[in-house]
Parts: sequence; structure tokens; C-alpha cells
Amino acid sequence: MRKHILYSFILLSLLSCEDTLEQRFSDSVEVNETIVDLNSLNLAANGAYSFLANPGYYNRNFILIPEIMSDNAFINAFDNTGRFLEFDDYIVNSNDSRVEETYNNMSRVIATTSIVINKANAISFIESEKKKANHYIGEMYALRALTYHNFLLLFAQPYNFTSGASHLGVPIPDFELLGNGANIQKPGRSTTAKVYAQIVEDLLLAINLMHKESILFRFDVFSAKALLARVYLHMQNWEGARDMADDVILNSNKNLLTRNEYINSWTEDFNKESLFVVSNIKTDNSGINSIGHFYLKLKDAFATNDFKNTLSDTDIRKELYPKFGSTNLVTKFPRTAIKDDNIQVLRLSEIYLIKAEAHAHLNEVTEAQQTLDIIIQRADSKPVEATTEIGQILLNKILLERRKELAYEGFRLFDLTRYGITFNKFRQDTYPIEVISPSPKTVLPIPIDEINVNPNIADQQNPGY
Repeated sequence: MRKHILYSFILLSLLSCEDTLEQRFSDSVEVNETIVDLNSLNLAANGAYSFLANPGYYNRNFILIPEIMSDNAFINAFDNTGRFLEFDDYIVNSNDSRVEETYNNMSRVIATTSIVINKANAISFIESEKKKANHYIGEMYALRALTYHNFLLLFAQPYNFTSGASHLGVPIPDFELLGNGANIQKPGRSTTAKVYAQIVEDLLLAINLMHKESILFRFDVFSAKALLARVYLHMQNWEGARDMADDVILNSNKNLLTRNEYINSWTEDFNKESLFVVSNIKTDNSGINSIGHFYLKLKDAFATNDFKNTLSDTDIRKELYPKFGSTNLVTKFPRTAIKDDNIQVLRLSEIYLIKAEAHAHLNEVTEAQQTLDIIIQRADSKPVEATTEIGQILLNKILLERRKELAYEGFRLFDLTRYGITFNKFRQDTYPIEVISPSPKTVLPIPIDEINVNPNIADQQNPGY
């Protein structure tokens, strides 16, 4: 990936740096024809990806908060830097700076990708450039879809919370008007169903526009299909999830890591099952604000015994959570010097688990069992008996394997909420909090600054805030 300094001028002209949704979803930004050809389109696309490598998004908040708020992690109660304690204690409010930081970064990605799409679509590329141009545009649709899905996960109840997903989701601006310099948009929150429909539409467009040739650390056809499999899973579109997962497994040319490769893979920039990775270069350095510093250098949070006890002594994954006194370290993000860890956003192990879960819901029991066993048996040094469970017990086993395999990657809270599971939020120095499902507190508040500047969202705060 090019150094970010090479395309910072494009980002500055594409998007205001103001922190309100009114500004970031506004048309008052100056574009000044900065996207004028294939090269400038590529630079702008690179710039959109750079927002992911931010502590307010994938470099920390988005993958940390869902673990701290679940039964997987707790804050170091005796020697911490004073950060994220409110998530550990379930006392987050609408003035929270971490919530606002995350909301702002996600909004910024959505606005940026939308403007890039608009400007690119206005260019008449010569025939020899159309294939690459379409691929770059497709990447922006995929990146917007990824961020919209993450936006929903944090700020709205799961898809199945209401009939037809009629509950409030997140704002959708008029994309076609973004970047024309004429209007300021103040969109209200759309329904969750409408936002999911937008996500699916964006991903189908992305898949149609992109070609199979991959660009390192950027979306391609199969990473978009992997994301669509994840989205369909959350929508309980089991056929769609199964079919997308099958396509990725069979045709992406990715392979599962072996047991012997597994631990070292977390020290690498990418590995043979990586489908989409957030790249961190030296100039991205989040320093003490990175996820690796948080878990390892500062030791601000630890893995719960409740999680670690799910792993047998012969499970290779247990090595990722070594003892530190009476606590358990998290070492999935081992870099704390020179540059931050690259973040695995989509990897083949997740796709196998999506496939297993979809098969189980479709009563395709044998396929579910066999797919699940691939992940279970890969991790264990001893022979593991084949899965024979059926029905809800099989689903419980799949969910447990998701907990083991995807731990500390930002999945656990959302698995608990989409299944309506009541759980204990463990803390180090006091009693656990029983989080009874469905809980309004597993959803983050809309930041008060957004409430104050946007009359169309003023009465759409999440319950309990």
C-alpha cells in the first residue's frame, strides 16, 4: 500500500474533518475535481481504506468494545490507564468520547466511499481503463457495506429484534447528492431492514463490478462474497449465507492454516486464509492507542477464565492466552513496536463457521457437522470424536466454536445478542453483571453531539440513554 502522505491531499478535498454527522454527511465539502482519472481514483480508494487503520475503528475500538461488553474480557481493575472502564461496568452514556470517536470514523468512511463512487461514475474512462476503474468503484461499494454493517452492529439491535427488522438502524444519506457542494444533509435513522437492504445492494454491485484479481489489503470479489455471507448470516438468510460461504471456500484459492502454522500466523501481515486485512504501515502507528498495546503493553484488559476454560489443554488456540499472574493475556495482536498489527477482518475460518451454522439452520445436519469438525479438529493435537449432535445442541456447539476461534476479533457480543442469550459480564474486582437479553445496554448510544445538531435524529436515541 502506498504511504498515506501520497493521497492525503485527495482526502482533504473529499471530506471535511469536522466531527459531526451534519458535516461528514454534508455536501458542503469541496471536491474540486480531485478525482479526474484512473490514478487519482486509485489514490482516493487507498485513502478511504486508511480510515480503517484508526484507533476509533479497526485499530482498537470496533474489535475491543464487543469483547469488553461480552463474557470474553474484562478491564484490569487494579492497574489500568482509565480507558473503557464504562464499557466494563455497563455505564456508557451519550457523552462518551469512545462512542463518538467510533461513530465519527464509521460515518466518515461512509461519506468518503460515497463521494468517491459519485466522482468516479462521472468520469468517462477509456476502454482499456474501464475494468480497473470498475474494480476500484466496486471496492468502495464493498467498503461502504462493511462499515454500514459494523455501524449497525454497534448502534442498533440485531436484525431479528423486531418483525421485519422494523426497528431503528443508522442514518442513510442521499448518496447521489454527496459531494456536489449544494446541500447539507441531516438524515434521520433508517430502519434496520432498509440499512441491511442497502448493504446487500452495495455488495451485489461490488461483486458485479470487481474482477477476481486481488489487490493486497483491498477488497476483491471473494472478500466481498465472504462479507455477504456474514451479512446474510445476521439476516438469517441461511441459504444465502451457505451459498456465499461455499463459493468462497471452493473458489477463492484460500486455504485453512494448519495447526502448526496457527500461532505464528498472528505475527504475520497476512496468511493463506486471509480474505481481507486492514494494513497498518509505520505512519499509521496508533502507539498506545492500538489494540496490541491495550492488551499486551499496557495490560489494560485480560481474557476471562470463563472463556479460557472453553479451550482444552490440547487446543493450540489456548497458547494465545498465557497466564499472567492470576489473569490471562490476549496475544492475538503481538506487535507493540515499530508498527501496529494488521487486523484480520475476514478470514477463511470464519467462513467455515458461517457455512456450518447455515447448514444447521437448514437442517442439513451432516454438512453442518462435517464443516464444524474441520475447525475443531484443526485446532486439537489429539484425535477428536466426530460431531454427532443435532438440533439446538448442534447450534450451541457451533456458537461455542465461534467463541473459541473468533475470540477478541470483535464477534462475541454480536453472537450473544443475535441469539438472544443472557450472559454474565465478568469483572475483575467485583461481582459479574447479568446482562438479560434483550438488553438496551448492549447497543451503544447515538452520540449527544449528533442528537444536538440533527433535528431528524433528535428523538431517535436508543432506549436507556
